[in-house]
Amino acid sequence: MIRNSIITRSIVCFAVMAFLVCGVALHDSRAADSVETGMAKDVEAGLDTLIKAVRDKNGAVDAADFAPVLDFALASNTPDAQKEMPRKREQGYGIFMREEIQVPMEKLVRYCYDPAIPPSVLFPNSIRRGHWLAGSDILTKGAKLWEVLGGLEEPVVMRGVEYEEITPDEFSGSYYGYNLDRLLIVMPYKGHRMFVSVSRQQDTSSVGKKGAIVGKDTNWDYVYTNEDGATARGIGWMDTYMYDSSTVTVFFDKGPGSRTTQYTVFKWLKAGWANLNVVKRSHIISGTRRFLDGFRRIIEDSNLPPAEDIAQQMRHFESAPEAELVASLQPFCRKVELVAAKDDVLSRSEFQKLIKDAGYADHLNKDELINDLMKQFIKSRLGIVHVSG
Repeated sequence: MIRNSIITRSIVCFAVMAFLVCGVALHDSRAADSVETGMAKDVEAGLDTLIKAVRDKNGAVDAADFAPVLDFALASNTPDAQKEMPRKREQGYGIFMREEIQVPMEKLVRYCYDPAIPPSVLFPNSIRRGHWLAGSDILTKGAKLWEVLGGLEEPVVMRGVEYEEITPDEFSGSYYGYNLDRLLIVMPYKGHRMFVSVSRQQDTSSVGKKGAIVGKDTNWDYVYTNEDGATARGIGWMDTYMYDSSTVTVFFDKGPGSRTTQYTVFKWLKAGWANLNVVKRSHIISGTRRFLDGFRRIIEDSNLPPAEDIAQQMRHFESAPEAELVASLQPFCRKVELVAAKDDVLSRSEFQKLIKDAGYADHLNKDELINDLMKQFIKSRLGIVHVSG
């Protein structure tokens, strides 16, 4: 009993210390983000309209109600505009970012909005796996949005639900799965072709589970466990969640023949533990930058295979026996086992029991195997160094 009480007190003391540290971090987060001037009122109202519309599946979408958002996106290529941040919402603090993608809009939409191409291929350092759920317009209507761009005269509106599971967070090592309501609007506007994508997380995510980045994050190699928690020191015992998130993305160009695509994004995120949001704007900016860096490295690469080749490879893996998939992932598993002994995270018991004897693939289900293999496929086609050498 004495020993048990000492252990109990130790756990309590550790929990209190962690709470105090996290409380300071939370206080700092609130202090750093306390100025909530937001953007112009009409832009904020337009963002509210889009975020509300993504869940109002039977409601009409009137472009006039969110036109200020499009105008801001078009005019945002100035240092002052890019410093503006949207106000805090129930989804947490928000950020705004603008980039230029060095590919035509048709190519971007062709790869990103073909449901036959998994997002794990296009966003390798952000998304582990993902897919559209049955009943989504992009599956039932059969519309090829990249072809719609060619003769765009009237808005095209599509709705659906996506499942996403992300890669391990760089700080905590946790990864999460969740469903997103998605609204897509393709429309002409003031001489530009506009593609608006709006998402809103349906419910609280699955509890954070322990994952690990193998080597450098830019190698896009990861290992996943089924154990709840985090790998970061001091918070490994905490049950963490993504409580809410929302994104409004606007792609646009100057019309057919344009060789680049402008990308603007408004994003909000609420995540933490015990219903506390510990996400700062700097965290969202860092995560969005990570997402964009991986995407640009894929989509702008001249060696990127044709979209149909990627879809064909995906179909091949989907039709293959699971034993064949396990065997195909063995080079990756053997290399992970070799590097794990010198890695601070992978050398821990919860990872070692998965990767010993090159057995990591045996712990994955078929969908997980397919997406890991698709990531290795695209890396090999682009000549990117990875852990399986």
